[in-house]
Amino acid sequence: MFLFKIVLAVLGVYVVWRIRGIIADAVLAGIIAVALVRVVDALCRIPIKRVSYRTRRLIATLLVFIVVITVIVEGVVLVIHPFEKSWEALRHDLPRHEHVVMHWVAQVKQWYAGLPEGVKAYVSHQGSGASTGFSAGDWAGKILGGAFSGIAKIVDIVVLPVLAFYFVLDGRSLRNEFLALVPRPRRKETIALLREASEIMHTFVVAQFWLCVIAGVVVYIGLNRIGLGEYAPVLGLLAGVTRAIPIIGPVIGGIPIIVVSLIVGSQNGPSGQIGQDGVIVALKVLAFFSIMHLVESKLIMPKFIGHRIHLHAAMVILVLLVGYEFFGLLGMFLAAPIAAFCRVLVQHYVIKPRRSSETRRVPATIRRASLFIKAD
Repeated sequence: MFLFKIVLAVLGVYVVWRIRGIIADAVLAGIIAVALVRVVDALCRIPIKRVSYRTRRLIATLLVFIVVITVIVEGVVLVIHPFEKSWEALRHDLPRHEHVVMHWVAQVKQWYAGLPEGVKAYVSHQGSGASTGFSAGDWAGKILGGAFSGIAKIVDIVVLPVLAFYFVLDGRSLRNEFLALVPRPRRKETIALLREASEIMHTFVVAQFWLCVIAGVVVYIGLNRIGLGEYAPVLGLLAGVTRAIPIIGPVIGGIPIIVVSLIVGSQNGPSGQIGQDGVIVALKVLAFFSIMHLVESKLIMPKFIGHRIHLHAAMVILVLLVGYEFFGLLGMFLAAPIAAFCRVLVQHYVIKPRRSSETRRVPATIRRASLFIKAD
């Protein structure tokens, strides 16, 4: 029997590992549903004559998802616009920039020629080693792998909103189906834990939303002070949205902003070329982003999220590192709410039973002491 349980456990771990991508999609869809379900619940409270609750919920869910998708599409178009404009300006001025770029290349070649022979031999060896063993089959395999990866991402983009839609629309029915698998004596306890988990996740999503808003506003103000006021609203929106992605979010939002600042700074400078003017502006933006990311990730985010989900700021930092070590970006994103829920489980199953047993022991000790005193 013990061996059978071990086999089942190993099989369960293997199945979970194989479907980890599906689990990740379900978790992300659940996060989207948690962010939207309360808006849908509020709309469902609006009375409509001769319309059943289920129909009202369907209409409210469709309306919320249509509005959210429309806002996302318009936001993407709005964010892309300054990059298109900057690229057009760069392409128009490319002949003027070409000789500057060639001058940079000549300087790099001159610097490389002045390196010691041992260093140049090492660099050449690294470059030749990187290309050793590369064949047409490898090239074709990489192309096919990239194609399938792109298709998988497209499938994820389609599946996530569909799953989230059903979670919002029929979340209660899904919960009841899950509760049917739980033994009857444990159902009340399970419902309480599910409510606690939902509240923790909702609080975490709200905290992340406000952190994104703070990041967007700070970037908007900073870019205005640096001298990129024309693009500050859109670039601030980009920084706010990408901030929700753990670790690489600020990088995703920062790199295109630095590129735009390099181009715009060069165009606005007296030289009109990609040179000192654009580099100075880009370095200012880079320094600003580095300081903002350091303060936000090490001070504001742990304190803010820890306060919202009742975890110490140091504990938030530790669980973020542990989550990233085991499960990557998704693990880091979900580490704080999972740790908060584990804290609830420990309190419910360990601390409270221990306190109740200690409380029961105290009267018995008092009774024994009183009997001892009477005997004396």
